[in-house]
Amino acid sequence: MPEFPALQSNSLRAGLAPLAGAAFVVIGSTAIAGECSVEGIPTLPDVKVLSAEPGTEPAPHCRVIGRIGTETEFQLLLPDEWNGKFVMGGSGGFAGNFDNAAVDYRNVVADGWATVSTDTGHKGSNIVASWALNNLERQVSFGFQAVHRTAVTSKAILADYYGSESQRNLFFGCSRGGGQALIVAQRSPNVFDGIYAGAPAYSWTKEMAGRWTHDAQIMFPDSTQISTPVIDGEALGILGAAIMEQCDGLDGLVDGVLNDPRQCDFDVATLTCGDSTSTQCLTPEQVVAANAIYSDAEFGGATWPGTPMGAELPGNPLGWLIWITGGHIEGAGIDFHPGAEESAFEEPPIPNARWGFTTQLMKHFFYSDPEWTYDGYDFTGYDHHAARLGPTLDADNPDLSAFRANGGKLIIDNGWMDGSLTAYGTIDYYERVMEFDPTAREDVRLFVRPGVTHCNGGPGPDGTNYIAALEAWLDTGVAPDQLDAPYVDPRTRQPNGKGGRIICAHPSVVTYDGAGEADDPSSFSCEVPE
Repeated sequence: MPEFPALQSNSLRAGLAPLAGAAFVVIGSTAIAGECSVEGIPTLPDVKVLSAEPGTEPAPHCRVIGRIGTETEFQLLLPDEWNGKFVMGGSGGFAGNFDNAAVDYRNVVADGWATVSTDTGHKGSNIVASWALNNLERQVSFGFQAVHRTAVTSKAILADYYGSESQRNLFFGCSRGGGQALIVAQRSPNVFDGIYAGAPAYSWTKEMAGRWTHDAQIMFPDSTQISTPVIDGEALGILGAAIMEQCDGLDGLVDGVLNDPRQCDFDVATLTCGDSTSTQCLTPEQVVAANAIYSDAEFGGATWPGTPMGAELPGNPLGWLIWITGGHIEGAGIDFHPGAEESAFEEPPIPNARWGFTTQLMKHFFYSDPEWTYDGYDFTGYDHHAARLGPTLDADNPDLSAFRANGGKLIIDNGWMDGSLTAYGTIDYYERVMEFDPTAREDVRLFVRPGVTHCNGGPGPDGTNYIAALEAWLDTGVAPDQLDAPYVDPRTRQPNGKGGRIICAHPSVVTYDGAGEADDPSSFSCEVPE
């Protein structure tokens, strides 16, 4: 067992009785966790422990399932050899299960971290929202309450079970979990020391309801015909190849990665059939649709930016094919989120993930009408419902002063090749944080990763250890201007021996020196574009 003399509670250091209800013993300076049973987990107000069972993988631990209030359930993993630290893992999509981004992305339990995840107050597929229909309690639990209550409950259990409060508290989430990360930074500023918000789903009303409905109308104008998008697989391949042909080498390397897609000024109209001499062309309707996806969209008095160029190639596992175009195939599911477990719940037919999320959100949150469709929808009434739901669902407040005042550090990131949550939207939130208070850069960093898709994956190196980066920042007080980005095995998240590159804190951009090895970090530097 590890030694944690600095972690012992005052009562333990004094040789007194342990905290009430604790089931641990102390041998010298070594803390030994208590009995893994329902009786061994402390009793807390409005919390019911449903089960507590020993587990062996990836390291010996106690798996606790509990319920807070009426139906918010959580899964807390308590390692037998605790490192004195706690990390909460965010969920994906509409949640409904115990997906834990910290466990999926890093082997945190084997490293000694206690970790928790929550279903956010309901059970179901994470691309279905029927549970929210006319149920304000569930909507509020999903929006922000479940994450806060789960975090503080877990920290109380830890303090009793191990006899010491956790000495470091992190939140690690991507996608919906990235939005949850921003929620706790804004709404629960005293709960976590360090927070990682990857590809944050932070604006459910503007991006996922408004922007994605706009995109669904473009790609599938008839909501009952979802098998073939306006931009089909062939057109998608033509579009992606043409963009790469013109822009891939702008950064000095022809490698399937655009280090900064903002440099790419490709004109989609040059692919219009009839205007082009090539047979590799797009119909006028397809050109209009592509330009609409790339451009800012206006709807119901709101605006949201488009998708960066570079995520079109059909080989991109989490690019346009999964999120924007696609097409419904009978019996085929959509693996839209890294690490998500296969759903045991029934899912409706959907052509792509954006389409699925926006139609579920509009039916069950916005209009409380399971029969709602976007056919003929002109966003009348959108602004009213967005204003009503925004305070519950959105995490767009740029004021992080309370979190920062407690010494909190926040890392935000997005992949440039993400076909889901546009990097432009993430950049916009970060820049609003800086506009609100320019000193926030002392405690907040944004990394936009070239060649990385949704959360991870893609042709770029995606192995940055953000948990280690947060710890180093908290330990030293030195904010990271660049981080290592090794190539990793997608299953184990361990370096695969193929080298890597770096990633840069915004507004700096990864810049190739023009001579070095393409997979050697020393060949790259961080430069602010002119």
